[in-house]
Amino acid sequence: MIKKIIVPILVLGIFSLILVSYTQGQTKSYYSGDATVFQNKLYIATANTGSLELFVLNNQQIDRIAKIRPFDERFGKYGNFYDLALRAEDGHLYVYAVTNFSIYKYQLNNESQLSLVKTVRNSYWEWYNRVGEIGGQLASISANNVKIWSKDMQVINEYEFSNSEVPYNVRGNDKYLLNVQNNHIYIYDRASRLVIKEIPINLKTSRSAHQIFLDNNNDIYIVDDYYAKKFNLDGKLLASFKHQDYEGYDMSASGYSQAVYFSNGIGVVKLNKDSFKLEDWAYTGGIAGPRGWAMGMKVVSLNGDKVVVFNNSNILVLNDKLDKIAAVASTEEDDAVAITENLYLNLDKNRAAPNAEVYLSGGGFSPNEALQYDLAGSKNLFKADLRGRFNQKIIVPSASTGLYDIKVTGASSGLHYSIAFQIE
Repeated sequence: MIKKIIVPILVLGIFSLILVSYTQGQTKSYYSGDATVFQNKLYIATANTGSLELFVLNNQQIDRIAKIRPFDERFGKYGNFYDLALRAEDGHLYVYAVTNFSIYKYQLNNESQLSLVKTVRNSYWEWYNRVGEIGGQLASISANNVKIWSKDMQVINEYEFSNSEVPYNVRGNDKYLLNVQNNHIYIYDRASRLVIKEIPINLKTSRSAHQIFLDNNNDIYIVDDYYAKKFNLDGKLLASFKHQDYEGYDMSASGYSQAVYFSNGIGVVKLNKDSFKLEDWAYTGGIAGPRGWAMGMKVVSLNGDKVVVFNNSNILVLNDKLDKIAAVASTEEDDAVAITENLYLNLDKNRAAPNAEVYLSGGGFSPNEALQYDLAGSKNLFKADLRGRFNQKIIVPSASTGLYDIKVTGASSGLHYSIAFQIE
């Protein structure tokens, strides 16, 4: 186990989640993301590198499941995802990710592969900064508003409540929206559509990022740059805990224990949720390698609390005693490989009887992308090579004589192409 040891820290600068101010070379910083438990497994996701990265905790190892960037068919190149959210719906785990004017919905298949379910692009030039869950529903956050979405990705409600500088700071539940801005917490009542309270806090910079949350009693939890604090909706300070005057970042709880956790760069602190008495702490600067700096944080329940820390040079998972379980290091982000050719499909024969072998080849897909072909309802998965090309043997299914389309679809890019085939 990792012992908690106080060591001298030379602070080279104040870190900010929204600015990602500490990087080295081309190595990307992990500073925010999401985590959830699905079918008794811990999944972690982040878009900090510009890619949608999905990880799963396997014993004491964090394994990457997927790394996907959005592909723009119009310009033939990859873009960047800005934020994402994990959601369990109807027995499946989905990842929602935003880029520019679009929201992407991916489904996890067989615990090891993401496939694109749907993409929604707005026509009114609204730039999506964040996506998350508010009051159990999917929410997008832009510089202008908060939109609530249905599971089939239709807007069902909209609130003119926003933070144009740090969209990360907009949170909420089914009754209230919260925003940290201008050294205040703003409480917005979703029923009246009005800001009903402003609570002063102490921040050294107006552009700092903070995850704030409401518990089941609608008590508000936040860590500023001097204290972790607990307020009621009237703005009354119910409890506080003075930390070491580093920049406060996130405060989170699983909802299944009597503990609350916060991050302040140098580490993670665990408090009793009611009294705010110190229960434990961990310095995260050296737990999982150099350049650790605890910023974004998410706490979930899986055989006790699990604390997921977006720790600058790594993503770190701690147990409820704040001992290290596992970590994954950030790596240098290679420039995304552009697709350099149009989609195409070829057949070695364009007609055959059931049970015959036919060879299907093609290209124009993403490098190493998982692909699926569909012929008369018969489907199979395979994979493109480094150039986005493939050569795949298929067996003609038993189906009525007639003309069919063989359709090939990219699981992550959503690119698809068809070619006609005659079943004899």
